Amino acid sequence: MSKVIGGIFMVVGTFLAIWIAFLWGNSSNFLSYNDPAKYQTYLQTGLAVPTLIAVFLLSVGSIFMFVAKEPNLK
Repeated sequence: MSKVIGGIFMVVGTFLAIWIAFLWGNSSNFLSYNDPAKYQTYLQTGLAVPTLIAVFLLSVGSIFMFVAKEPNLK
C-alpha cells in the first residue's frame, strides 16, 4: 500500500512541477516585452510555495517508492 501512496505522491508532484513550469514560463514576469524595472523575484510571483510543495511530494513519493517493501502473497 505504501508503494501506491508513493506513486500517487510522485504523479501529483510531477504534474504540479509541470504546472509550475508552465505558469512561470507564461507569466508576465518572464515575457520579454515587459519593462525590466517591474521585475519580480520568484518569491514575489507566488510560485515559491507551490514549488516547495512539489519538491516535497516528489521527495516523499520517491522515498516511499524505493524504500517500501511489499509482502509477497504468493
